[in-house]
Amino acid sequence: MDSEVVLVLMVGGGGSSPAEMVVHRAREAAACDLLEAVLEAGCVSRAIVATDNPRWLEPLAHLPLEVDLDPPGEPFHFGRRLADVVRRHRLEAVLYAGGGSAPLMFPVDWQGVLAEFITAHSMVVTNNLHSSDWVAFRPAEAFCSLIAGQERDNGLAWVLVHEGGLPVRVLPPSASSRFDLDTPADLLIARAHPGLLPHLRATLAELDWPEEVVEGVLEVMAREGSQLAVIGRSSSAAWASLEESTRCWVRLFVEERGMIASGRLRRGEVRSLLAEYLERVGVEAFFSTLSGLVDAALMDNRVILAARGVWPSRADRFSADLFRWWEVRDPFLRVFARAAAGVGIPLLMGGQSVVSGGLLALVGVLRQRKGER
Repeated sequence: MDSEVVLVLMVGGGGSSPAEMVVHRAREAAACDLLEAVLEAGCVSRAIVATDNPRWLEPLAHLPLEVDLDPPGEPFHFGRRLADVVRRHRLEAVLYAGGGSAPLMFPVDWQGVLAEFITAHSMVVTNNLHSSDWVAFRPAEAFCSLIAGQERDNGLAWVLVHEGGLPVRVLPPSASSRFDLDTPADLLIARAHPGLLPHLRATLAELDWPEEVVEGVLEVMAREGSQLAVIGRSSSAAWASLEESTRCWVRLFVEERGMIASGRLRRGEVRSLLAEYLERVGVEAFFSTLSGLVDAALMDNRVILAARGVWPSRADRFSADLFRWWEVRDPFLRVFARAAAGVGIPLLMGGQSVVSGGLLALVGVLRQRKGER
């Protein structure tokens, strides 16, 4: 059994729509950066890359990587795949990360993260207990049955702590610990950030999506007395950072934090006051009211979708995030995206990262532009 810390990086499932493919390429680039950063930090003994297509690893031919190909013809299941890697490689201490994880973390950050974990007997270290993007955990093989039950990586830390009973260290919220790449909005935010590692920076330099929405949101954040709405699964840390670094007024609508990790989404138990308001007044009136209240908005629209009992395809969600409503097949989301496109204020839509790690990253961009540290 390998008792040293082993990085297990999982990258795959790119999708076929144009927006999905762009996000996937960015996640692959971020994965290259993560591999280089973690190995340079010297905190892991080796790295195993679980993927369905290893061609994206060609720029890293100089690194000692082990490629573990996804079994052909089998539907992907996160927990079963990770548990299988742990069992076959007999891993005792694992640093798991997904492809879009930690694009703002440098080698020195990983050294600080894993310093205590390296010598611990049993421990979980994660960026976010309620919605993990990466998780260091030991012992690993003993918890394979728990791991195998996880459909997504978001709930991995939660189940190891609350069902496995492992002690946990959660990193303080920051852009480097909370920001990840899941949606088109995350790429737009990342492109504006000065602290990117080289592979992702080069990939986003070729991105042809417009900058107006992100720049519009940043302009509102920088303007004293302006009004900003933050909608969805945001956090007190993101709000505190916003209050500390700006003088805009904030309307914060926070609902359903932990809806994935807790299983509420899977069980159909998500509830949203905003979704009920939207149902009463209609999509057009909803966005008209929003634009009358604020000068810009960040919206995690997945809460509204989940509360309505629908979960459109990733292709639909990404097209809606980019206001390409004509590409959206889901009837409700098509109407929603069309109304959002005409809202008349800078509106950045996506998943949880937009109002959590993404918001922290935007504050970092703002501080850098103001010359603050």
